[in-house]
Amino acid sequence: MTDVILFHHAQGLTEGVRQFAEELRAAGHRVTVPDLYEGHTFPTIPEGVAYARETGFDTILERGRQAVQGLPKKLVYAGFSLGVMPAQMLAQTRRGASGALLFHGCLPVSEFGDGAWPTEVPVQIHAMDRDPYFVDEGDQDAARKLVAKVHGAQLFLYPGDLHLFTDSSLPSYELGAARLLLQRVLAFLALVGRTEPEPQGGELEMLEQYLDLQRQTILAKAAGLDRGAMAQRLPSSTLSLGGVLYHLALVEESWIEVRFCGRDMPEPWSEVDFHADPEWEFRTGAELDPEAVRQRYRVACERSRQVVAQASGPDQLSAKPGWDGHPFSLRWVLLHLIEETARHIGHSDLLREAIDGSVGE
Repeated sequence: MTDVILFHHAQGLTEGVRQFAEELRAAGHRVTVPDLYEGHTFPTIPEGVAYARETGFDTILERGRQAVQGLPKKLVYAGFSLGVMPAQMLAQTRRGASGALLFHGCLPVSEFGDGAWPTEVPVQIHAMDRDPYFVDEGDQDAARKLVAKVHGAQLFLYPGDLHLFTDSSLPSYELGAARLLLQRVLAFLALVGRTEPEPQGGELEMLEQYLDLQRQTILAKAAGLDRGAMAQRLPSSTLSLGGVLYHLALVEESWIEVRFCGRDMPEPWSEVDFHADPEWEFRTGAELDPEAVRQRYRVACERSRQVVAQASGPDQLSAKPGWDGHPFSLRWVLLHLIEETARHIGHSDLLREAIDGSVGE
């Protein structure tokens, strides 16, 4: 779960902006949507810009500053067009930012603070490649300069000349581009919202934290994807994100619940002859509903956490033997799960980048 503040565009806090926030909330994120216009909305961009000028851009920025009072320091700052101003200003100047999402606009970093982008703050910029507001007013040049200087920063350009193509309540809404943008944004939010391991702690606690980081990362790679994307493969490979995630659900359940705890193999695994069909879960996972696969993995991980919480310690031995006929320790199986999950994250990096260009560890 990631905390996000989302600033509206020049036409005000429209139903389309509210709907975008609801889609982020549906994915599990906490989203604050302040009204910088104090209830005013406008039918056209020029009318909205005229109101902003009359109000004063400094006043709009100050309302943005006030909107984050009381919110966590670890925020993703997001803005549509005019809302990029407060989003970018806060991402550059308020310490602790988790990331920035700049939609339909980008200002020179010299506008705010010390004129440098914080290197630890990841950023995505999204716009149409022929949007006159983005191209003709210098935003595209500012975006390219920012991406060239900041490692991991991404600029996504969508074919077309529409400005607010993400607002479903406006005539400029373009469904295909908006869906792709949301898909990329959900992956970004899942990655920046991960919990990093503490620098100190007990052995079992540290093992669990590092395993959870890998679990969160693999889920981030699958965030926002539909059935077609989850089934997509690279040339010469049979791997898909759906198959990889379903396989990792099997890995969690078979190693922790079955071998370590001694429980019976649950369905559907118990019905499968893996000797005759060793790739069953990889193939089947690509065919299933994506959210069902994601949820199966989440639930498997949570049951694994419960087992670890009830264990006597890292030296506790498994109820069933490993492949060599000897029992293994909880320490061993957690290290194995870290290794197995991290290995498949490498595959998933390539798969996700091929699907929609989303990158990031």
